[in-house]
Amino acid sequence: MLEEGDDAPEVTAPMATPDAAASTDRGSYTGDDVAEFSLEDALDEGPVVLAFYPGVFSRTCTEELCDLRDWKADLADLDAQLYGVSVDAPWPLLAFIDEYDIGYPLVSGFNNDVIRDFGVRWPDGLLAGIATRAVFVVDPDGTVSYTWEASEEERFPDTEAIEAAIAEAVSA
Repeated sequence: MLEEGDDAPEVTAPMATPDAAASTDRGSYTGDDVAEFSLEDALDEGPVVLAFYPGVFSRTCTEELCDLRDWKADLADLDAQLYGVSVDAPWPLLAFIDEYDIGYPLVSGFNNDVIRDFGVRWPDGLLAGIATRAVFVVDPDGTVSYTWEASEEERFPDTEAIEAAIAEAVSA
């Protein structure tokens, strides 16, 4: 897993957006509904929060993504962008955004190296290859300034710590 102070990898991946989910009927998505995520471009707007999770429509991930949806309003004052990241293909991500009114984009780690490059790939077993539950804050210069990975006792990140990392990145 990347650590604080590491350079974030270059990331380009498919992305499902709230606008695309709202403008197309569920079950009718095509490649035209899929956007491209570029971490480099996103960093032009300020700090980026990347929340990795195993997969949409699973119990704990649904809770986490909805908690992040509810917390996202706090980010508006901090001038940071939030993205969820999983190995799901973009079309189920669009359906999930639509179903749960998710107001932030979900990046697809399907068929690319984003999960591996951040070091959060589940290593073995039946679910090998999915993302572990982790959060990174990437400063506008591309440096990782905050990391968190779930443990058995802790299933959701400390949002105050994330907000502090964002505030520091904005003021730097």
